[in-house]
This record gives sequence, structure tokens and C-alpha cells, in this order.
Amino acid sequence: MSGVVIWVTGRPSAGKSTLAGRVRAALDARGRPSCVLDGDAVRAAMVPAPGYDEAARAGFYATLARLAALIASQGLVVIVAATASRRAFRDEARALAPRFVEVFVDVPASACVARDAKGLYAAEREGRAHDLPGADAIYEGPTRPDVVASGGLDEAAVHAVLAQLDESAPRA
Repeated sequence: MSGVVIWVTGRPSAGKSTLAGRVRAALDARGRPSCVLDGDAVRAAMVPAPGYDEAARAGFYATLARLAALIASQGLVVIVAATASRRAFRDEARALAPRFVEVFVDVPASACVARDAKGLYAAEREGRAHDLPGADAIYEGPTRPDVVASGGLDEAAVHAVLAQLDESAPRA
């Protein structure tokens, strides 16, 4: 069985990690091997830690895309929960992956700011953080995502992701 990269994108605090965990649980229930590469967790594991300026982000997302493709080439479903604020970052990941499903967690910016799960928007407002996608830096949403989710708890989106995997499975 071939591997696939499911890239869950959206603004910070949109619910990407929550949705990724729900997709993984659904895959576990089906007995399908998978893993989650959460952008924050991967970033925290890197030495030296990557920065947040445009060049550092480009390097980080290139590394994350290559890591996801490498793991997917082993036959796993790799669920990446990462903003990847530029379409070019996700396009590179798509080009490297054996199969690719793009999931857009489409939550209004105002809802992300209100949720502010990690305090990023507050830090940006207070001048402690800069270059936050969707706040003082650009977030380029997908133009044609494979699945659109209305938040991390969107059960219909989980089913749509599973349907994408079923539809894109190689035929014997």
C-alpha cells in the first residue's frame, strides 16, 4: 500500500492539530498506519531551532515537506498539521509526496484571534511576536483544496479526508 501526505493547513489557531488528531484516530480505527507531524512539534525538535522570518520559514517548510515525503515513501499516511503560509510551500510538498491531499481548515481570522490557543495573536499585538501568518504576515489559503474543514472538530471533513484516501488508492 502506497503512502500519502495529508497536509492540513490554515491560519494559526484554526484547529489544524485537532483535525489531524481526529483523522489519525479514524485511520487507527481502520487499521491504517499513520503518523502526525505537527509543525510546532517538529520545529521544537530541530537543532538549531528555525526562526520565523521568511527565509527561515521557507527552509523549515522545505525540510518538513521532505520529511513527510520520506515517511510516506515507507507506506505510511503522514498527516502534517502546519500553517505553511505560502502556497509555494504546499506546492513543494505536493511535488515531493507519493500522493498528496490538501486540507484547508477554513476558519475566519477573527475566530482564530478569539481562540488564540497558543497566545500567538496576543504576543503579536503586544509586539513580542512578529511575522504571524494571518496577522502581520500573509497567509495564502489554498485555491483548490481537496477537503475544506470548518474547524478542528468538523466530522464531515474527517470523512471527506478518508474518502479522498479511498478514491486516490492505487487500483490493483
